[in-house]
Amino acid sequence: MHFLRIVLASRLHYPLVKVHTRNMKISVNAILMVILLTGCCFAQTPAIKVLPWNNHPAALSLTFDDSRTVHLDLAIPELNKRHLHATFFLIVAKTTRLDEWRKARLQGHEIGNHSISHEHPADLTKATEELQVEDAKNFLDSNFNAQILTFAYPFTEVSPGLLYWVKRYDFAARGGRGDGSAVYVTANQQPDWYEVPSQPSYAKYDSATYRGWVDKDLAMNAWTTLQIHGIGDPSTGFEPIPTNTFIDLLDYLKKAEGKGLWVAPFGDVAAYFRAQRIVEAALPRTVAGETTFTWQVPIPSGRAS
Repeated sequence: MHFLRIVLASRLHYPLVKVHTRNMKISVNAILMVILLTGCCFAQTPAIKVLPWNNHPAALSLTFDDSRTVHLDLAIPELNKRHLHATFFLIVAKTTRLDEWRKARLQGHEIGNHSISHEHPADLTKATEELQVEDAKNFLDSNFNAQILTFAYPFTEVSPGLLYWVKRYDFAARGGRGDGSAVYVTANQQPDWYEVPSQPSYAKYDSATYRGWVDKDLAMNAWTTLQIHGIGDPSTGFEPIPTNTFIDLLDYLKKAEGKGLWVAPFGDVAAYFRAQRIVEAALPRTVAGETTFTWQVPIPSGRAS
C-alpha cells in the first residue's frame, strides 16, 4: 500500500474532515471556510472521497438575526439545555450585553457579522457599503478576540458593493430563499459560498411546518439553514416564531439527532462542506511510492485587483 500524505496549505484550520480512499481511511484538518483552495492536478481521476456532513446523513443550521435580547434570555438557554449549537448574526449598533455574547461563543455558539446598522443596500453609498461590512468585522474580531468568519446580508438583499466586501474577506455568507428548492443543498452540489440560501421563520408557521423542513432535509440527505428573528412576543423582533413552536422545533431537532442529523452552526457546516468540495477536487501526485495531495491558497476574488 502506498504511503499517503496530505498537505494543506492554509492560514487556519477547522474541525476534522473524515475522508477515505479505496484502501484506507484517514482524517485531515478541514480547510477554513473563508479560503478557496486549488488542487494541484497531476492525475486523471480523484482518489479521495470525503464523508458528507461530518459523516452524518444530513445537516441543519439554526441562525438567529439582529442581536435580540430574547436570543440571550430564551434561545441560548433552551439550546444549551439540549446541547444544540447555533449561529447568532449580530448587528453591531444593536449589540449590548457583550459579556453574555462572549459567554455564548465559549459555549459553542457561533457569532456572525450582520453589518453595522442593518441598512438596505439601496440606501448605501460605496463608502458606507465598506463600513457596513469591514467596520463590523473589525469590531467583532476585536471584541470576541477571534476572526468572525460568516456574514448574513441585511434583509437578505445582495448588492454588488456588499458582495465585493464579502468576497474580499471571503466570508461564508447566508442569503435568502432563492428559488425555493435551493434551500436544501445536497452534498454533490457546488453552492455559492457568498450567498448560501436559507429558510426564514414566520409567525404564521406552526410546528408541523418546521418538522416538515427537518424531515425533508433528512430525506434529501441535504443541508438547510433556518433563519429566526423574534421569538414569542412581537416586540422581540421580525416575524416572531411562537415560543411553544420554537421549543417544539428544538425538541424535534434533538430527536432528529438520534436519526443522524448534524445540527451545527452555519460556519461549521460551511467549513466542512467547503473543505469537502476542495479535497475531492484535488488530484494526486505519486513519486517514489509516496502519494501527495497539495493545495495552494489563491488570492480571494475581492483582492485580485
